[in-house]
Amino acid sequence: MKRLHRYILFNFLNIFLFSIIFMVLIFFLSDFFGHLSSLLKSSVCIYSIAKYYFYYTPFVLYYFMPLIFALSSLVTLGFMSMRNEIIVMRSSGINIFKIALPILLLSILFSFFMFLSDGFIVGKSLDKAYFVKTFEFNKNYGRDIWFHKSNLFINVDYLNINKKTASNVKIYELENNSIRSVIYAKELKIEDKSIILEKVHVENVKNLSKEKLLDKLKMDVELKNSDFVVSPEKSDYTMSQLWKGIKSAQNSSLSIFFSKVFYPLSTVVLTLLSLVFVLRITPRKSDFVKNVFLGGVSFIIYIGIFELLISMSKLSIIQPISIVVFMVLWIVVSVYNLLKLGF
Repeated sequence: MKRLHRYILFNFLNIFLFSIIFMVLIFFLSDFFGHLSSLLKSSVCIYSIAKYYFYYTPFVLYYFMPLIFALSSLVTLGFMSMRNEIIVMRSSGINIFKIALPILLLSILFSFFMFLSDGFIVGKSLDKAYFVKTFEFNKNYGRDIWFHKSNLFINVDYLNINKKTASNVKIYELENNSIRSVIYAKELKIEDKSIILEKVHVENVKNLSKEKLLDKLKMDVELKNSDFVVSPEKSDYTMSQLWKGIKSAQNSSLSIFFSKVFYPLSTVVLTLLSLVFVLRITPRKSDFVKNVFLGGVSFIIYIGIFELLISMSKLSIIQPISIVVFMVLWIVVSVYNLLKLGF
């Protein structure tokens, strides 16, 4: 049995690695040629383009992993079924779950890794990618930018990344979820672990008699590149922040929480679904092509509906629990079909 599992795992990993490379290249080529005219117009250097796609890769892998994993499972076991290897194993008393055990265990491992990497790797790399896209693709400047740091919300009219300066600055200082003071400054300079404000006007919202006019003001605020840009695909909420939102019955927080938890589990759900199409494959080549195609379409439909449910639940169009119901429904349908096919 161990030798059989090593054989299956070796074939799966070959197809899996090839699928990852193929999918990433196709996506990047499509994205690159879609933005080629604007890249040439802005005279963006090759180094900036390479850096952008390097930082963007973790998100691409995260987003496409359920589809890549399920298709790799379907192709690997489908080839074996077309060569009658699955039939021989099943006639020996080995069911499809035991045959696919190493792939199913690997899908669980990848789901766990996706869950952990969402905040630690994917979110941070996306912020870096969008920093490159926003500033380096646009000649290292930005206009009308908002960013959040600690209890401060900062708005600048113009930001120069190379010189680390900003102009026409507004800083809203919060205390107990309300604005304590507003700081206006003509110029802002970013230093290592502080910011220097010039020509400053400080307004105390609760007590206007405490207004101040200063030539310079130093604030102990450490600004990093990732503070200036937040990627649109992923929100940078921590699990503790989401839990606070869930306890206060916020649908958006619950939707993001379900997305972070259940999207990685889609790798396991789609791998389970792939076994249904494997059992439908016969030694005929046309049968293999048809079932791989139908399986791929089913995987894409699943991901599309999942993303639609997440978006609708964030807007409170539907209840977030619909996401759980949707996943359970797909698992039930997969298990029912496996039982029907005599797994």
